[in-house]
Amino acid sequence: MDMPSLYTPNQVADYLHVSRGTIYSLISRNEIDSIKVGRNRRFTAQHVKEYLSRRGQQIVVVQ
Repeated sequence: MDMPSLYTPNQVADYLHVSRGTIYSLISRNEIDSIKVGRNRRFTAQHVKEYLSRRGQQIVVVQ
């Protein structure tokens, strides 16, 4: 069974080129889904893709 990779708010903020605070604002406005692990928030790649899709932005993978 493949387990999805989980990303921190800082990692998602870096990927989206926004601040960590912006990520928490998106969570509180229910604009991006997240998983609560204990006291921490985590994101799957699918959460980020769905957010970008709703925003009408292209997904660009930079390596």
